[in-house]
Amino acid sequence: MSIREGLRYGSLRAKWRIVDALIAAKQRAPVDFDGGSDRFGYALLIPGVLLVSFLAVGMVFLAWYSVLTYDTVEIIAYEYTLANWRDLIDTGTFYTVFVRTIMYSAAVTAGCVALAIPYAYLVVRTDRTLFRYLLLFGLFVPFFTGVIIRAYGWLIILGENGLLNWVLGTLSLPTVSFLGTPVAVLLGLLQYLLPFAVLMLTPAIASIDPDLERAAKNCGANQWQTFRHVVLPLARPGITAATIVSFTICMANYSIPDLLGGGTLSFVANFIYNQVFGTLNYPFAAVLSVVLVAVASSFVLVVFKMYGTGTLGVEVDEA
Repeated sequence: MSIREGLRYGSLRAKWRIVDALIAAKQRAPVDFDGGSDRFGYALLIPGVLLVSFLAVGMVFLAWYSVLTYDTVEIIAYEYTLANWRDLIDTGTFYTVFVRTIMYSAAVTAGCVALAIPYAYLVVRTDRTLFRYLLLFGLFVPFFTGVIIRAYGWLIILGENGLLNWVLGTLSLPTVSFLGTPVAVLLGLLQYLLPFAVLMLTPAIASIDPDLERAAKNCGANQWQTFRHVVLPLARPGITAATIVSFTICMANYSIPDLLGGGTLSFVANFIYNQVFGTLNYPFAAVLSVVLVAVASSFVLVVFKMYGTGTLGVEVDEA
C-alpha cells in the first residue's frame, strides 16, 4: 500500500469514526430526534409559552379596560359600559386613520417584498465574496441604529434645507419638500422594514437547490423564466414570512409617521398615543388597541389559512 493510499484509508476510517460517534450520541441524547414525545423536548417550549402567556394577559387587560367608563376627573370609573365601542363607530377620524394605516402598510409590505427578493437572491447566489460581504454589511448596519435615528436621517435628507434640496439647488433645479407627505412616510417605513424582509427571505432562497435552476436553463428557460417559475414558487415560505413580519410591524409603527408625517399622516399607533397622553382616555385607547391587534391577527390567520401553517406554507410529505 502506498503512502497516498494509506493516508486515504486513514482518512476514511477517521470519518467513519466520527459518524459512529454521532450515531452513538444520538442514541444517548435525551431528545427523541425522530419526532417522538420527550419531556426534555416539551421543556424547550416553556420560554415561548411564558411569552405568549404574558401577551395573552395583556390582551385580557386591554379588553377589560375597553368596557370601563371614562371619567374626566378619575380618568377611569370602574363601571362597565359599551360607550367606548359606540364612540369608535361614531368617530369618523378613526376610519380615516385606520384606512390610511392599512393602505400604507400594504404598500410598504409590497415594496419590501419586491426589493427583498432580488437582494436576498444576490446574497445567496453571488460568487464574489467581497460583494456578498458588502450586501450583508448593508443589511445588518441598520440594526445597530434605532428607528428614531433613521427617521431623523430622513429628516436631514428630505428637509427644506436638507441634502436633497442642496443637490437640486446645485443643479439649478427647483427645490421640493417631502416632509409631511406620503413619500417621506413610505420611504422611511420601506427603509426600516426592508432588512426584516431580507432576513426572512434569505434562508428560504438558500434552501433552494441550485441544480434546479441549472436544469431549468438546460431545458431552454432564460434567467427571468427560471427565477419566476423555479425560485419564486420555492421561496414562498420566505415570501409569506416577509409579508407577515413587514405588515404587522408597519401596522403598529409610531415614530416614523409621527416624525416624517409632520403630524398630518398619523397611524393607529399615533391615534392611540394621543388618547393615552393627550386626553388620558385609557378606555378608548384600549378599544383602539384591541381593534389594531384584531386586524393584524386576522391578517396573519388569513395568510396561514391560504398558505398553511407548517413551515409558513411548506407541506412536508413524511415517508
